[in-house]
Amino acid sequence: MRKQYVRLQQFLGFTRKETNGFLILSGLMLLAILAMFLVPVLWPTPTYDPVTDKRQLDSLVALLDTTTQPAFQKANTKQKEIVIAQKLFNFNPNTISVTQWQQLGVPEFLAIRISKYKNKGGVFHIKSDLKKIYDFPPVLYEKLYPYIQLPESMDRKMAEHFPEKKNDYKTDRYPIKKETTIARFDLNMADTNQLMAIKGIGPALSKRIIKYRDALGGFRALEQVHEVYGLDSLVVHELLRYAYLSERIPVKTLRINTASVEEIDAHPYISPKLAKIIVAYRQQHGAYHSVTDLEKIKILDQTTLQKIIPYVSFD
Repeated sequence: MRKQYVRLQQFLGFTRKETNGFLILSGLMLLAILAMFLVPVLWPTPTYDPVTDKRQLDSLVALLDTTTQPAFQKANTKQKEIVIAQKLFNFNPNTISVTQWQQLGVPEFLAIRISKYKNKGGVFHIKSDLKKIYDFPPVLYEKLYPYIQLPESMDRKMAEHFPEKKNDYKTDRYPIKKETTIARFDLNMADTNQLMAIKGIGPALSKRIIKYRDALGGFRALEQVHEVYGLDSLVVHELLRYAYLSERIPVKTLRINTASVEEIDAHPYISPKLAKIIVAYRQQHGAYHSVTDLEKIKILDQTTLQKIIPYVSFD
């Protein structure tokens, strides 16, 4: 071995130190070359199979789809199954109880809402007044319409007999406020003081409205205030008398191609499980380019999709 070392040194014309370095470098290069051939054999790289990949993702979606409800339930809307009563009966909406409403097929949460409406001074004068109750299903209204013991319209005599009831009631929850002139305001720019000027809105509700507005990224339609927990139909009606939305103030959008699971989940219309699916699909299939790409997510129902479209950007 010593002789070969000396011969190599003489052949190359290197010093002892240079020869040692040459041998070490040559050994490393040899190991690198061997690694190029051995690594694929010992640790084969998995090949990308788009069919298998799609099956895995669809399996995950199917699994979550069995346990996930529409994401917009986070927005405090109560999705209840409407059950039409087998035997309907004539009724006056001003006098029947919560139990009787349920016997007619009205969901419990809606029957309670109607009861609160009446307790706070609300009166049904004609049949169509029932549609003023927020979230009253049109299909159910059509079923009950022939049984409502109220006129279809109010003539002059009836209008005199049933004058418009002023909202001068007083409860512990909604203290009476002095009549003041309230200037109209942009709901996306309103602060707590402007909101508290509305009858029925106190410090807690005003903060809740603003918190929900900011979580959305801004209101796109005035009707979205119905989604704020704790606002009943009467208070919303009063609020909408003074609130408006300016087109000059854009809503804040969610950058769907860069947002994290936590950022997507923070939106009221998107559930935690849906947020994870959106990110997982993006990681496996690349960036979203349009609404069409979002429609490929099976767990994303059309109702939720239509609600989130105004709040999504694809840049």
